[in-house]
Amino acid sequence: MNSDTAGVIEQRAAAPTRAGQPLFGQGLFGEHLTDAADGIRAVLTDVVRPWAHEAERAGRFPRQVLAGLAAAGVIARRWPVGRDGDTGWGALLAIESGRLGFAGLSVGISLQVETVASILHRYGRTELLRGYLDGVRDGRLVGCLGASEAGGGSDLMSVTTTATRIPDGWQVRGEKKFLSLGRVADFALLLCRMDGDGAGGLGVVAVPAAALTVRKRLVKTGTQSLDTTWMDVACTVGEDAVVARPGLGLLAVTYGLTHERLSVAGQVVGCCEYAIDLAVSHLHNRRQFGRPLFECQALRIRIAELASRLTVLRYAVLAMAAGLFAPGGPGVREAAALKVTAARFAEECTSECMHVFGGAGYLEDETPLSRMWRDSRLARIGGGTDEMMWELVAGGLGGDGETYRAAVSLR
Repeated sequence: MNSDTAGVIEQRAAAPTRAGQPLFGQGLFGEHLTDAADGIRAVLTDVVRPWAHEAERAGRFPRQVLAGLAAAGVIARRWPVGRDGDTGWGALLAIESGRLGFAGLSVGISLQVETVASILHRYGRTELLRGYLDGVRDGRLVGCLGASEAGGGSDLMSVTTTATRIPDGWQVRGEKKFLSLGRVADFALLLCRMDGDGAGGLGVVAVPAAALTVRKRLVKTGTQSLDTTWMDVACTVGEDAVVARPGLGLLAVTYGLTHERLSVAGQVVGCCEYAIDLAVSHLHNRRQFGRPLFECQALRIRIAELASRLTVLRYAVLAMAAGLFAPGGPGVREAAALKVTAARFAEECTSECMHVFGGAGYLEDETPLSRMWRDSRLARIGGGTDEMMWELVAGGLGGDGETYRAAVSLR
């Protein structure tokens, strides 16, 4: 990364950073937002895009991406030392990373910057855990989250990985199936069944990379640059490695996943903006039957409908980022609703934009849309399936008995 680009973030976001004010403290619109987005985009272009195609071919997430983002101040700006995290900054990072068109890389960034860092920032109280967070901030360390297992999937209450108390700490044994970034991580945050403790229940324990052994590298349909691995776990850790004590593990994981789900929605916004931009430009440039394709009403109206829904989704992401976990603001259910809505839109939008290109859209060496369409399917699974998101939403649907009785009279 050249020195000019490295200074973009600092220059363009200097005012809110010096003031200790979150990005959206000056509002959801304005020059401050445009400058921040431009700065993030410049850094992503410089430090992420050069690795994208090779990472897809190799099937391995490049650590250099996270080191470059850290060197440009992007991660520290998201999680400033001694202050609350800036969800607005995180939302812009998600949107701009989605615009790269490589979901494996944008998801890998969010797993580090949103999921792992949010859990450590909220729950990491020991010197060891604060050191892990410092390493994430400055790009020295890569972390991952292990929750799902082969026998449970979305059912996190069925976790069988155990952390058993021993005289000088905890003995951790088990396996995690969908461990993204597992092969490049320096440590992992694992959801465990913490036996041998009076409180009982699930907790989260941090283990070093040496504790992880590859059982099988998973071959996925898309997001090839995001390595995902089935791993066995075996190690002994000290008491200072406990991130969330027994009984609070699911709460800690849900907190991290809520940030991840908002990030997924932001990535969808960026990805779909990119896909629609490509489709619209193609409609203007491609001539069929003696005229530009844009003059075909069926095609331009189809894209206009997608663009309209994307506008709503973009503002929803920004608004939720501005108030996430604030008193009376959006939380777990709202983030789940946004994530599932965005994920389903991503699959449709990338498919329709690919369709606009006709046969060329299906050729991976002529447009990026077939890859983007294939990658978009992960959003409906990773971070919680559609059904799990709807269950979270359904849990808050209590109805209003008084309104019902006043409006309905069944005989």
